[in-house]
Amino acid sequence: MLAGALAAAGARVVMAVRSPEEGAAVRDRLARRAPRDALELAPLDVADLDSVRRLAAALAGRRIDVLVNNAGVGNIDRSTTPQGYETQLATNHLGPALLARLLHDGLAASPDPRVVTTGSNMYRHVPVRLGPEDLDGRRRYSRGGTYARTKTLHMVWAVEHGRRLEAVGSPVRSVVAHPGMVRTPMNTRLERRRDRALGAVLARLWQAREPEEGVVPLLWAATSPDVDPSRFAGPGTTADGTAVRSDPFRAPVTDRSLASWVWDRTEQLVA
Repeated sequence: MLAGALAAAGARVVMAVRSPEEGAAVRDRLARRAPRDALELAPLDVADLDSVRRLAAALAGRRIDVLVNNAGVGNIDRSTTPQGYETQLATNHLGPALLARLLHDGLAASPDPRVVTTGSNMYRHVPVRLGPEDLDGRRRYSRGGTYARTKTLHMVWAVEHGRRLEAVGSPVRSVVAHPGMVRTPMNTRLERRRDRALGAVLARLWQAREPEEGVVPLLWAATSPDVDPSRFAGPGTTADGTAVRSDPFRAPVTDRSLASWVWDRTEQLVA
């Protein structure tokens, strides 16, 4: 959905896909509304840090206007990646962090470069514990809790990334946006009855929207001249008619001490 909207607006989009076959099918579907040659496929399993490095090497030397880290996984049993990391941690945080770091030079060659992180407004509603005691979920793991923790972890990292980019005078901006609760397979094709029941309640409570609506804040974060990296972009309210609203971050995303620890620990894990 996001790739198609960007291509239809005139962008050349590199679609980083885990499955080439499924990626080709999606590209063919999107090509009905956008030029086919504007959609390029590139293999990537963002949970596999070696795969992230291969993609970055393949894109070396190219100017990149926007990197949208949109991959995410949740509601899965605990498993590990080829590097031995818990899969949700690697997919939702480590892989995107490494990709943003490796593509910095390509981004810096653009006139208005930005890294867009797909965050989650869940951090405002679900208390999470971020710290060194069990970062990888070895002692305590839950499907939903780990999703909330890893998404919040990456948001802390993304905001700190923006601070550090600004401190060294980089033109790259780090922007965090969220689509709200969207009716995607991650939320609608749940295996467990308990998860389906909870999902139905949350869908009503958080006003779940269709993918066409959910993509709007991400498009805004990727293209708007009014974007503010110090604020959290999300779906607008129907009351005032705006498609996107921008709100201040809250704790723990605003915790500078935590952000410093998250940054250093991430650097150690992706080295």
